[in-house]
Amino acid sequence: MAKQQRTQKQTTVDHKNGNGYQQEHTEVFDDNLLPDATEIQKLKEMDPEIMTWLKARAEKEQDFRPAAFNHRTTILENDVKGSIRINTMGILFAFIIIMSGMAFSAFLVHYGSIIAGTIFSGFTIVYAASLFLRKKRNTSNEK
Repeated sequence: MAKQQRTQKQTTVDHKNGNGYQQEHTEVFDDNLLPDATEIQKLKEMDPEIMTWLKARAEKEQDFRPAAFNHRTTILENDVKGSIRINTMGILFAFIIIMSGMAFSAFLVHYGSIIAGTIFSGFTIVYAASLFLRKKRNTSNEK
């Protein structure tokens, strides 16, 4: 059966830059499905049918592990699909907003507000470039 062991140790550290503490935390987890032979022998003396019960529990555990792994994998796949969908929608809406801004600036230029249309178009282009550069910078920092 599973055996757990935890140890924690804190030591004082003296360094040329000052004093401090060092934390050490160790965990040992043995996830064997069956106990060792001596424990099985002791349990069998108490209950002769313990082996049947232990085998049934081990089979249930073996069935559970792949199912749990598959469930975690499904959750991860859904998360990745959601991130891709959000990124695609963001690019699509950014494109729509940029094209709308350019169309509005063309409208302004067409109806005689050349300076306002040019300034609005310039701000739209600068804003679009800053969006894409910011996104590129964020993705390069995550790596």
